[in-house]
Amino acid sequence: MIDVSQVNSTGTPSTPEKTGPQQLGQDDFLNLLIAQLKNQDPLKPTDNTEFVSQLAQFSQLEQTAKQADLLQKSLDAQTASLQYTLLPMVGRQVSIDRPLTQLENGQASLTYALEKNAARVQITMLDQSRHVVRTLDYTGLQAGLNQAQWDGKDSKGVAMPPGVYEYAISAVDQQGASVVATGHAQLTVTGIRMEDGQPKLAVGTITVDPSEVVEVQ
Repeated sequence: MIDVSQVNSTGTPSTPEKTGPQQLGQDDFLNLLIAQLKNQDPLKPTDNTEFVSQLAQFSQLEQTAKQADLLQKSLDAQTASLQYTLLPMVGRQVSIDRPLTQLENGQASLTYALEKNAARVQITMLDQSRHVVRTLDYTGLQAGLNQAQWDGKDSKGVAMPPGVYEYAISAVDQQGASVVATGHAQLTVTGIRMEDGQPKLAVGTITVDPSEVVEVQ
């Protein structure tokens, strides 16, 4: 049953107004102060000290609002400035410590570091959906930096489209114990992209935080 009190003049149910605590803004504070002055008892006017205190609170609220606005403008300006600062990086090759590689012209180089000698190393290529594309197996690799080549084909011999691919490394020694392997990437920056309000280096469909860059070529 619809409550008659909740029906407006058009005959349709009206939506009850939401109640609850609301944040007072600068205009609300000023309206309250004016209303207080209009409705004060002439025989008992507002104490000067209290009135000055309220004016001081209003002034402080106004200054706080202005400072917040200036701070936001300053942050926006810094973000825009950083974005333009990164523009010279477009077209440059950057090195980062992430297991990524760029497939171009049917070839991709993979660089990784082994903590110690490895009897067997398996590299699993992943597409953008993190589905396994191809598995590469190697034996008898030395500690330190190593490189591998991927011909850009999946396990069925089908050529994969150009782009950035992730890979996972699994390595064991002669005793079958795991060997720590760290992937490194050399990627060509294709643009600058805003992400979560921050400028990032775009490499195809992925983004790289400038703080990740360990070398620029």
